[in-house]
Amino acid sequence: MSDNLKDIIRLQEHQPFVNPKGWGNGRDYSSRMEYLVGLGLKFEEPDFLKEPKYLGICNWTASYYIGAAWLVEKELAVVVTPKMKNIDFVEMFLAALKIDTQKESNYFAKCYGIQFDEPPIETNEELNQLTPLLVLHFLSLLERLVKRGLKKGYVLHEENLKAKVKGRILFGKHLKTNVFQQQADRIYCQYQEYTEDIPENRLLKKALLFSERILDRCDSLKRQSQYPDVQLRLNRLKASFSHISDDIEPYQVQKLSSNKLFKGYKEAIKVAKMILRRFDYSIREAASEQRSTPPFWIDMARLYEMWVWGKLTAAYPEQIEFQVQGHCKTAVDFIKKDEKIILDAKYKPRYEDSNRGILDDIREISGYARDRRILKQLGGDKEQNEIKCVIVYPEPEKLKSDEDDKEADSDCKVVKSFLRDTLLSQCSEIKWFRNFYKISVPFPIRKN
Repeated sequence: MSDNLKDIIRLQEHQPFVNPKGWGNGRDYSSRMEYLVGLGLKFEEPDFLKEPKYLGICNWTASYYIGAAWLVEKELAVVVTPKMKNIDFVEMFLAALKIDTQKESNYFAKCYGIQFDEPPIETNEELNQLTPLLVLHFLSLLERLVKRGLKKGYVLHEENLKAKVKGRILFGKHLKTNVFQQQADRIYCQYQEYTEDIPENRLLKKALLFSERILDRCDSLKRQSQYPDVQLRLNRLKASFSHISDDIEPYQVQKLSSNKLFKGYKEAIKVAKMILRRFDYSIREAASEQRSTPPFWIDMARLYEMWVWGKLTAAYPEQIEFQVQGHCKTAVDFIKKDEKIILDAKYKPRYEDSNRGILDDIREISGYARDRRILKQLGGDKEQNEIKCVIVYPEPEKLKSDEDDKEADSDCKVVKSFLRDTLLSQCSEIKWFRNFYKISVPFPIRKN
């Protein structure tokens, strides 16, 4: 249908397809739904930690995924934004990127995805935060590589040396360059050098320079209190790559692959390619304003888990385990070993006002508290006492003007950062169930 070209359906998380905004052209709701149903799109709930199709829309209702996706390429797109307004993605990603362990880093890498092979979608400033998030992820990956040592390899060089021989002589080039030109003190040689100036590192260096230009024009990041720290990290990385060239062509980028001995390179090279492709390998494009975004998705439930994980580990170092595996492919988000507590993060802001719909979560977490494999990680006996369970849920971070209103709700405790006191003392008891508690860890919000 030609009049549907470049239409965008705009939804919020968990919003059904009921009179969504942005359809344009004045067509009524029923005929639009008839058109969508006629497309035969399969809206299915995605598997755990798998890339969602159509932003995870299921039963004609948006899910926990935000982002932008094509329903019909170049004709009809869907954009899903957070239900909680003004969430500061940059701050959340910065917190997640401070996590330095391999297990958690691999988990975070599955929290979002970008489809650069698909046409871009016109979108707004809020979703254009994708680019700085991608760059921040890349800087974190580079820091880990530098910390462990950059990869070295043999690089083939050709050089017209003076008064010495290195490697083997290239007689054809030596005759043409030196003998026929009467340069008796020169010898044209080819030799291998074991160096860090290899194609993989050149690719990373080129993407690093792109990242610098991108961050320089990122006003949303400049407003962050962490921006000076980001600049410091960027300068340190530039110093670490100062001896490496950025001379690499796009066709060479496509052929690069990681070595099994340097597993950290796989993700870094993948993200470097994303950054270069985002701006079509052009530094000029990197410095220009972007009015569109490639199709992408962010799993807000998983990102919230990473946000809580950062808060927990900052307050209780070496006491928190993340994604503890149980039987039957289950996993609980966190355990706190010293207090023998099970914690599960639920991306459900409704817990701020009531315990409505809590029963399914209680049943799920009760199962974790009886899983022998999880109990073993807590260091308990098979028949130990009943484990205490905590539900962690989000709400927008309150401004000072809102805090007085919140004080009236004595049933709900909110922490911006966990204290070094016992965790359980900071929680509110769920009175209906024995040894069940809840605590709110708020999302950061953008301060305009």
